[in-house]
Amino acid sequence: MLGLITELARAGGRIAREHFAGVKDLDIAVKASRDYVSHVDRLIEAELIRRIHARHPEHAVLAEEQSPGTIRAEDWQPHIPLWIIDPLDGTTNYIHGIPHFAISIAFVELGQVRYGAVYNPVSDELFTAERGGGLWLNGQRRHASSCRHLEQALIATALPFRFPEALDDAVRVFAELQRRCDDQRRSGSAALDLAFVAVGRLDAYYELGVHPWDIAAGSLLVRSGGGLASDYTGDSEHLLAHRSVVAAATAELQAALLAAVVPLHPWLARLPCPRPRPVPAQPPGSGASR
Repeated sequence: MLGLITELARAGGRIAREHFAGVKDLDIAVKASRDYVSHVDRLIEAELIRRIHARHPEHAVLAEEQSPGTIRAEDWQPHIPLWIIDPLDGTTNYIHGIPHFAISIAFVELGQVRYGAVYNPVSDELFTAERGGGLWLNGQRRHASSCRHLEQALIATALPFRFPEALDDAVRVFAELQRRCDDQRRSGSAALDLAFVAVGRLDAYYELGVHPWDIAAGSLLVRSGGGLASDYTGDSEHLLAHRSVVAAATAELQAALLAAVVPLHPWLARLPCPRPRPVPAQPPGSGASR
């Protein structure tokens, strides 16, 4: 399965590269306020779905653009193998010609993310993970950083730009962390932020308003690299069912960030969220990483 997920990531990357030079001529649509989709998103998604169903017609696919052949999150049954796809994470970067975007693919089996890949086709960096099998960057084993102190941490985040009603509270949390940490970054790609935490380029990442396709693969990368990932309440078992993520290289950083985002807890129940059905706990002895 890791071979297939690698094939899918690179296939999507080829399409993204082919169209990137003509980015200003793309057919751009507005899905919602400040939420864009290009025909490249749809091309990649359709190609990945075609390849998956050619090999595994019985598998379900949950994808951001909801192309034909996909399901809604609330309709998924945990006993059915599931692919979670973001065909172009960082579409706003892409349509502005900023070379920071990725294809994100996760495979879920028995209610757990088993395989994940995040691929930046511009830098040709492929981050892959198998649950219990470690983290790899272009075939080389990698690990999260050893940073334990917030004062030394380089942190990534994103403001809830699609939900301006939550912006004031989010800015207050950002400002408080900015006073305490080394510095913060806002890159425009959740998948790459998580991948960078996984390999130690960043020490932590937090965001309110994410979807399953934004974080399914990346959260596995972080855990496989030795880090931790949860929602804003600290729940790591049902991360994909909530609109928030906190990922950090060490338990100490994770605890500090979870404490910092407490003022945003009321928004967790207020942001629109199609919730997947609860997934069962991992069977004993299945080799899960934390």
